[in-house]
Amino acid sequence: MIRLEPRLNHLLAALPKEEYDSLHPGLELVRLKTGEIIAEPNKRSNYVYFPVDCVISLYYTMESGASAEIAMIGNEGMFSIVNVMGGASMPYLAVVQTMGHAFRLDEGILKQAFDRAETLRRTLLLYTQALLTQMAQGAVCNRHHSLTQQLCLLLLLVHDKTLSNELVLTQETIANMLGVRREGVTEAAGKLRIEGIIDYKRGHISVIDRSSLETLCCECYGVVKKEFQRLLGY
Repeated sequence: MIRLEPRLNHLLAALPKEEYDSLHPGLELVRLKTGEIIAEPNKRSNYVYFPVDCVISLYYTMESGASAEIAMIGNEGMFSIVNVMGGASMPYLAVVQTMGHAFRLDEGILKQAFDRAETLRRTLLLYTQALLTQMAQGAVCNRHHSLTQQLCLLLLLVHDKTLSNELVLTQETIANMLGVRREGVTEAAGKLRIEGIIDYKRGHISVIDRSSLETLCCECYGVVKKEFQRLLGY
């Protein structure tokens, strides 16, 4: 069993000892449940979250009631960077996509550290740039690539952000994340299952052949991965 500790989050792991130690006393391990809302649109959150083995998604809901995922955050990052940037809030809903754990920190503690700690400030700014790449590439993918490729990209990103090959995702959840019909997800997932790349049952998806998943995915995954490596070293 993996011992959950703050440095399983890549941003916290990137900090030098002195800066990490200044945050450590305020880091609280919390268990987040699937569907749990941690921030509502245009409302300030008093905490920031450093995920360990859960995934947090940002959604925008239109006047018609339809919604689409804007960004996905896991152990490579944090929610929400606006707490230290001065923006206070965003017009998006932040919801736990896959249950797991995160380290929660009072936003005031992080803001003080951001203002005085050079490495933390630089790391969070570089993470912001990398996250923008992920968001922009997701928009490109949704516009130009097949549903199967979009599904592969989503599964790879979720797999990267968790500590298990077992992804707690229903087909309905995936459809909401991609902004497509559930029937399309069922068909695309079925093809991957027949080819022995994934398996699924009762809201759980097992990644069996990750290398084939990467082969079938479009170039978008490589773009996102290389940018995180270039900017943050992971």
